[in-house]
Amino acid sequence: MSRAASRLALNGGLPVRDRRLPLHEPWFGAEEIAAATACLRSGDLGGDGPRGKELERLLEEFFAARRVLLVTSCTSALEIALMISGVGPDDEVILPSFTFASTANAVVRAGARPVFVDIEPKNCNIDPSRIQEALTPRTRAILPVHYAGMACSMEAIETIAGKHGLLVIEDAAHAVNAGYRGRPLGAWGPIGCVSFHETKDMVCGEGGALVIRDDEDLASKAEVIREKGTDRSAFMRGERDRYSWVALGGSYVLSDLLAAIALEQFKKVPEITRRKTEHAEFLLERLAPYGSLIRLPVVPEGCRPNWHLFAILVDPAHRDWILRALKAEGIGAAFHYIPLHSAPFALQNPAIPGIQLPVTDRVAASLIRLPLYAAMTPRDRADIVNALDKVLNEVAADV
Repeated sequence: MSRAASRLALNGGLPVRDRRLPLHEPWFGAEEIAAATACLRSGDLGGDGPRGKELERLLEEFFAARRVLLVTSCTSALEIALMISGVGPDDEVILPSFTFASTANAVVRAGARPVFVDIEPKNCNIDPSRIQEALTPRTRAILPVHYAGMACSMEAIETIAGKHGLLVIEDAAHAVNAGYRGRPLGAWGPIGCVSFHETKDMVCGEGGALVIRDDEDLASKAEVIREKGTDRSAFMRGERDRYSWVALGGSYVLSDLLAAIALEQFKKVPEITRRKTEHAEFLLERLAPYGSLIRLPVVPEGCRPNWHLFAILVDPAHRDWILRALKAEGIGAAFHYIPLHSAPFALQNPAIPGIQLPVTDRVAASLIRLPLYAAMTPRDRADIVNALDKVLNEVAADV
């Protein structure tokens, strides 16, 4: 390697890439274009159309679930989940702080209080021992988040929930086609919520699904809520001669246009996971020699990850500089969540008491997401390693 190539781009050297490698890129092809075009030509654009019904059927088979309802986002699924659970004012829901705002928003919208607990440092998932410590007589539910498509300790969480009569609602936004102990994530708790957002593995732009494992009463309530609080779905099945407003609800039904795209994406999910796993295994192998400077992802025992994200942990003192250096080399690396317990809304909300979550804070200050997506090429992933080689050698020289 020439001196110009080995010198950091931040210091005037040649970058590893002339064109930036994005953090994520959906894997679309002619199939999605054809499906969207056919839907537009059919005139069946609204919700609960033929494409949406077919996707719901396939997802019910995939999750071995009584019902899967397509919704406008995983955020919508979380909101419906809290509504059908009966959680309300004076209730508490335990969840990690290291997650997206939607997880906590659903709790607050239900009138309940989010109780943030710390995460396990090995995989950034909620720590079951901290759940146990946070229990009070007001606790009604546990909301685990499967970060990066890595499974939470669901057996331990289910044990706590069963002992105390709590509902488990899985935030499986990251976890389409990830599994634990042979069961898909999103189908462990009575309710699961998944995402088809443009940054996820199965993409339709904006969309998601609510997974009801086996409770028909929960499924019936969810069906009404997502259809503006009406019994229109039963009417469309011929079970009513008219439909009317029967409960509080919202407009949560996914359009058939987006369902058409999601249906084609679902067919590609096995190949998407295969490609991402191949890329992740390459990164794990090639980055292993830097173990003194970075901590690589750890797959929990019994977990089959989908490798939604590839996140490394570095010394917090170097994290922001490493991000700048990688970007200068043409690698679209990024940090992730600002923990919710330290976010402005939580700090300004008297109903959310202040709390110390040292593991969460340390992880948030240390984490770097590296590009990982199905459409990446062998050259792309080699560029990630080459850029990190330049950057981490500079870090090592300063340590």
